Parts: sequence; structure tokens; C-alpha cells
Amino acid sequence: MHSVFSLIRSQYAGSARSLGRTRTLTTAGILLAIQMVLSSYGVIEVSDSLKISLAHLALAPTAMLFGPIVAGMQGALSDILGFIIKPTGPYFPGFTLSAMLGGIVYGMMFYKTERRLWQVIAARLIIVVFVNIGLNTAFLVMLYGPAKLATLPLRAFKNIVQLPFDCVLLSAVCRLVRRVPVPADIR
Repeated sequence: MHSVFSLIRSQYAGSARSLGRTRTLTTAGILLAIQMVLSSYGVIEVSDSLKISLAHLALAPTAMLFGPIVAGMQGALSDILGFIIKPTGPYFPGFTLSAMLGGIVYGMMFYKTERRLWQVIAARLIIVVFVNIGLNTAFLVMLYGPAKLATLPLRAFKNIVQLPFDCVLLSAVCRLVRRVPVPADIR
């Protein structure tokens, strides 16, 4: 148990230290731009509150390279910028929190570790169950009323069906990022 806490502490400390580097900010900025493009053009809208998106594929490399703090910040910024660029309803800070939590989960699972298939599946499963289905549904109910709870079965079905595809794509992105030559001060 002690080693788990020391790993988490080192992940957060390393991620926080990387924030002071220009290379971190520029690389994360480029990945944020890619995430913004994917969130605008890599989306299939099933309904107003049900979307299939590939934007998380640009968040995972940030998490792998720079850890949970930088990835959490990128997740939050992507939500805020996405609202400014292409608002699809009123701004609600809960969705910013959800986006930030997604980055933190990826950072905790992918930063300074060997990225194995079980980690990809676990990260996506945590995000799908707790963030997408749990928190986001609760936030939709807060925002639009209890009638939005009726979308829970459809939202759960969509997320569960999409999970294997997300895991395959995310695993491919992780393998690709691992092959890219990265300076030692980033890793």
C-alpha cells in the first residue's frame, strides 16, 4: 500500500515539475489544439446530450508524457475552449470537472508506467462508468431537470458499446506515442 502512495506522490510531483518547462507547455498546447479539432470534427451527435467523440485520443498522450496535473489542466481547458468556440448549451462547470477528471485518470494510469492493455481498459472503464455515465448524467439532471434521467439507459448503452472501440484506438495511440522519440527531460 505504501508503494502505491509513493507512486502517486511521484506522479503528481513529476507532473507539477513539468509545468515549468516550455517544452511541456508547447507540446501540451499542440495536443490541446488536436483535441479541440477532434472535439469539433471527430464527433457523431446522436442527440443533444448523446455524442460519440474521439477527443480523448489527444488527451492520453499528454497524460503519458506529462502526468495527471498537466492532463487534468488540458482536459479542463478543452472543455472551456470548446464551450467558447462551439457552445452547445449553457456553460456548466460540472462538465469542466468531468473533463479534468478524465485527464487525471489517464495521467494516473499512463504516466511513468508501462502502458499495458489492462491499464488502457481500466482507465477507459473508470472514465466511462464514473465520469461519463455517473457524473455527466448527474450534471445533466442538475442542468435540465429529472427528466434527463430517462436518458441514462441510452447513455449507458452507448458508452458500453463504444468501450471496446475506444480501448482499441487508445491502445494504438499509446503504442504510437511510445515509439515517438521524446527527449529524456519530458519522460
